[in-house]
Amino acid sequence: MVRLGSDDAEERARAQAGFAAWKAQDRRHAQAAARMEAFIDQMQAVRGQAPGGGQAAHAAMLAASQLRRRQRAARWGSALALAAVLALPAWWLLRDHPASPWAQELADLRSTEGQWRHQVLDDGSQLTLSGAGALRWRLDAQQRVVELLRGSVLVQVAHDASRPFYVQTPLGRVRALGTRFTVTYDAAGVRVEMLESRVAVQTPQQWQSGSHEAVEVSAGQRVTLGDAGVGRVERLDPQGVEQGWRRHQLVVDDRPLSEVLDELARHHTGSLHFDRAALSTVRMTGVLPLDDTGQALQLLQQTFPQLRVRSLASRWVWVGLAAAS
Repeated sequence: MVRLGSDDAEERARAQAGFAAWKAQDRRHAQAAARMEAFIDQMQAVRGQAPGGGQAAHAAMLAASQLRRRQRAARWGSALALAAVLALPAWWLLRDHPASPWAQELADLRSTEGQWRHQVLDDGSQLTLSGAGALRWRLDAQQRVVELLRGSVLVQVAHDASRPFYVQTPLGRVRALGTRFTVTYDAAGVRVEMLESRVAVQTPQQWQSGSHEAVEVSAGQRVTLGDAGVGRVERLDPQGVEQGWRRHQLVVDDRPLSEVLDELARHHTGSLHFDRAALSTVRMTGVLPLDDTGQALQLLQQTFPQLRVRSLASRWVWVGLAAAS
């Protein structure tokens, strides 16, 4: 951006040509550039509010008090413009961090609480995103990459032997060796559930180092990923998971109640908080509606009488265990 404002005409022309080419490479580049340019325009507008300009500015220069006022305003305008220039590189780096609001703002597909969104990619692969989710994708001649920023996605992979298909999160990467699976990324970590065929799961350290070491997950199995790496492979009911996605239900088979509440929180309109440490020791098997989290919480209370649910206007909800008597 500094080169674009160069006083040298040739330097400015080269910078403008390079900037235009960069924006043409990817529509997200153009969107990001538009945001930066709008931000700089705002800063220039603020700077332009400084007193002076035309005859009024010339007259003001004759008055010492107004001169000092204009100088102070100019210094503030320069400081704001400098702050904008210094902030842009930091913004540009943070925009690619999955947890940053900028990254999620630039997502290719987003869903709100209790919403399911369907997307067919250019290669024919199908994605279904649910529960306050966000993702983006990149398909090129070498590979197909879906980056899950938050939420849960059901993936139906189109066959393409020349381009591997990956789902990436900050905690791990899934390579599709088959056709159909789900990946969930929330406060509890990452969960991979295999519905058909197989996937290979790697930690960030493994795939970034080029290692071929991976945990293979087959149909009817699931695995979790966290800061400690890939967990143990567990069984699941693939038909139950499929049914849950079709009917917008959460099908639970011997899972910690904390994980169940993580899922409900992504579909709850408002804030759902809970005592993670206490509820992680309680395990559950059953089916809960995701379209009505209030009803789901009522069912949990009926199943576990020791649960205590407090709510404020049904939007702010706290779930914990009753104190031992």
